[in-house]
Amino acid sequence: MTSHNTIVFGVRRLERGTTFPLPAKKPDPDPALVEELAKAFATRFPALADVAVERAWGGWIAITSSFLPLAGQVGDNTFYFVACNGHGLAQAPYVGSLIADMIVDGNRHDDLDLLWTRKPKFPPAVALGRLGVRMIWAVDHWNDLVNGSRRNARRAHTV
Repeated sequence: MTSHNTIVFGVRRLERGTTFPLPAKKPDPDPALVEELAKAFATRFPALADVAVERAWGGWIAITSSFLPLAGQVGDNTFYFVACNGHGLAQAPYVGSLIADMIVDGNRHDDLDLLWTRKPKFPPAVALGRLGVRMIWAVDHWNDLVNGSRRNARRAHTV
């Protein structure tokens, strides 16, 4: 729940950019994707199944080959944190606060050590080719059906 009395919700649908720079995303997402979002919301929150989608948006996310984001420093006054791999809503505020604390007191928190890099390197992402992205999405979707949130939501709804 946000401070505006709304619910922010996401759906995992992977699409791989094939050009550089990436093309601009359309202002309105694909209606089929919005419908998938609404169904996922209703499955996960059965008591709120009658709540309509008021607004939908989408954009590119950065995915690293290690599936870990990167943080670091360039020069004296430029710090960065990139590639949350689709989890930026959860990770960005936390890592941002750690970087801010480091700027203030000069000490890097242990949680930043795993993400910190002197010079980011992006090796070729073979697994993230067109077929690899589709396979990752299919496995993730199948896992949700068998073990994940949908099954847990159905189980919670019947209890």
